[in-house]
Formats: sequence, C-alpha cells, structure tokens
Amino acid sequence: MLIVLVAVFLPTNALYLRAQANSPYTDTRADFQRFLQDILDATKKGDKQRVASLLKSTEVPNCDAWLHQMYKSDSADSWMSLCDSKTLGSQEKSMKELFAGFAKEGGEFSTRKVNDNPQGGAGGLESGMVHGGKEPLEVYFASWKSSNQPKEAKGEPIGYFYFLDGGFRWDSLISFPKIKISNAKIVPAKLLKKVEPVYPADAAAQHISGTVRVYYVIGGDGAVYNAHALSSEGLSEDPSLRKAAEDAVLQWRYQPATMDGKPIQTNAVTVDVKFSPKS
Repeated sequence: MLIVLVAVFLPTNALYLRAQANSPYTDTRADFQRFLQDILDATKKGDKQRVASLLKSTEVPNCDAWLHQMYKSDSADSWMSLCDSKTLGSQEKSMKELFAGFAKEGGEFSTRKVNDNPQGGAGGLESGMVHGGKEPLEVYFASWKSSNQPKEAKGEPIGYFYFLDGGFRWDSLISFPKIKISNAKIVPAKLLKKVEPVYPADAAAQHISGTVRVYYVIGGDGAVYNAHALSSEGLSEDPSLRKAAEDAVLQWRYQPATMDGKPIQTNAVTVDVKFSPKS
C-alpha cells in the first residue's frame, strides 16, 4: 500500500516543481514588466495563440482551492466570482482588446510592487489585498501611458496582479473603466438602503470594540457584491465583528452609478463599520 501511495503522489509533486522551475517569470517588478511587454509584443505580431495563452495564464490556478486556503470560508465565498469561467472569458476578451489599443497608439507600461509602495487613497484597499488573507500576497499594479500623453499624466490603470505559482495572476474583480469621452456625464452611486450590523452577543459580553473596514463592489443593479473585511493597522481582526460588518454591507442597496444615463459598476468601494459596547 505504501508503494502505491508513493506512485500516486510523487508525480503530482514532481509536476508542480517542474512547472515552478520552468516558469519564465520570477517575483520581481522587472519580470512583471516583461510579462506585460510579452503580451504587447505578441499582440503587435498578430500572434493570437500566444496572446490567448498569456492572458489565460493570468487566471489563478486551482482557484477554488486557493481561495479557501487563503481566506476564511465566509470571505472566500465572497471572492468566488474570481473563479467563474464565463466571467473570466469575458474579462480576458476585454483585456485582449485593451492591449490591441495599446499596440495601435504606442506608449509604455508603468509598474509598481504594491507591497513595497502602496499609494494614494487606495492605500487601505491595497493593504487589504496584501495582508487580507491568511498569508501575505505579492501584489503588483500596472498602468499604461500613451505616447501622446503629457509627461505629468498618470496614465491609464490596467489592474492588479498577484504573483502565484510562478505566474502573474490578474485580480479581475478590480477594474478601471476606460472613459474616452471627456464630457461623459457620470453620476455616482447613491445609498438607498443601509442595514446596521448586528453586534455579536459574545463580543458585546466581552466588551470587544473596534473598526472593520469592508471592501465591496456596487453592481450595475445596485446590489452589493464581494463584500469582505480588510486587514490593516488599527482595524479589528475579531472574526465575529468582521463577519457582522460583511453581512450588514451585503444587504445595502444603491441607486447605481450611471455614465451618460446608463448604469455602471462601481469598484473598490470601502466603508468603516465601528463597533463599541453599549454604555
């Protein structure tokens, strides 16, 4: 029986190690930049198979298992759309079109390793991406600056990528709509229904207090999706408070944001939910 077990498990482990060893990319900003350039070069050459392969590689391998390994079960479930094959196919098509536009207009990539250099108002979100799971993640951010933009321009955001199993995996849950029309009329989302969190009885009995920062997405239908608590200095790590905050925010409803009268999704929204014992 022992021989059978060895025969079954060793090849799997060997394949995993071989995949790691054969990966053309390492966990460095230079290789992340090279990865993006590889997609762009293949796009310019019209190598559709190479482009499709590179974009396919941005999917998280064994996504369901990875999410439940990285996050507590409740939080992992809220991330499951990251694994949906239909959604991924549509988003990879959008990414393909984005790179096709880059190839035509000319320009350059700008990359940043979030772990080393979180920036701006997204710092809370970025900190949560790095430290929000059971283990820290290696997170990168990419943007594109076209050749006709002024030097001081920040460029167009492409997205966030995790370095996992020898590859750069795209966080397709965070997107940045590209708005070409300068006079487009955008109306932000408006909160219509707010549900207060239920203070967990055990936490109240122990006089546990704290602030939970919840990240979420407002869909084009006004519902809240992908609500999960972030981790950062000064925020509560109490499981019961975090779940209570997530459960409450998931019940909020909005009048969705619109662009030129059409509903659009609002990404990377955060709110601080505070818990304090009643006096």
